[in-house]
Amino acid sequence: MLYRRFGFLQARLLLYKQDELRELEGTLDRLDKVDEKTRPDMLQSREQDDADDTFRKNLMHEIEETFKEYAQLLTVARDLATFNRPPTRDYLSIRRYFDEQDPVSNMESYIYHKEDIVTLKPGREHSWLDSFVESILRRCDSKVIRYVFSTPELRDKADPKLAGVWLIQRERIELLVSLIITIVIVAILIVPIYILFFLTIGPQNGHSISIIISVLLVSTLLFSGVLSLFTRAKRHEILAAAAAYCAVLVVFIGNVGKLST
Repeated sequence: MLYRRFGFLQARLLLYKQDELRELEGTLDRLDKVDEKTRPDMLQSREQDDADDTFRKNLMHEIEETFKEYAQLLTVARDLATFNRPPTRDYLSIRRYFDEQDPVSNMESYIYHKEDIVTLKPGREHSWLDSFVESILRRCDSKVIRYVFSTPELRDKADPKLAGVWLIQRERIELLVSLIITIVIVAILIVPIYILFFLTIGPQNGHSISIIISVLLVSTLLFSGVLSLFTRAKRHEILAAAAAYCAVLVVFIGNVGKLST
């Protein structure tokens, strides 16, 4: 769902309408200055001015309509500016398709201007990991991988050996990515506890305490790194989660130490 933003045309339309308003504004200013010298009472009563001459009234209506159009263009431009930019993976995927397959029209060269492309899909939280997994699968391309990650309908549409295009099911890639993330999270939670358990059940000395502190430090750093890479958590959220994770490990060490004594 990648489409053009038409940023250049937006700027041209806004500048054109803005200059129309500037011209109307100048006309109104000149009219006010003339009336200030010749008939100042017309500037004090709208009703009297409309009854005497409708020029200012018609001018104000034209300014109103032009300003409404200008404000509408500004609103639309602001909304388009907040649209998501396509992930590099999605953009390159469409661009490769344009390179390998004939587009609808030979003049469809807009795909080569990435800065003018927007997407209607919200950004995926693990898009970089999706891209990494997809690139690995593409490098290890085989009949088995193609059978698992694409439906028969997709396999019949394009042969990657001939057309350079591989149509896959995003749901299956996302399922594999979710499985990888789950395994990483479980490993980060279980492995440090398993290591700390064997380090704390025996007699403690300065060397073993140093090892325990090192395990806590490395585990917390790994946990923070996973949060940074796999989620959109903000800095203060990562700090709070890392503190909670470290506190859980410290409490575990304390409880195991009491049990061993």
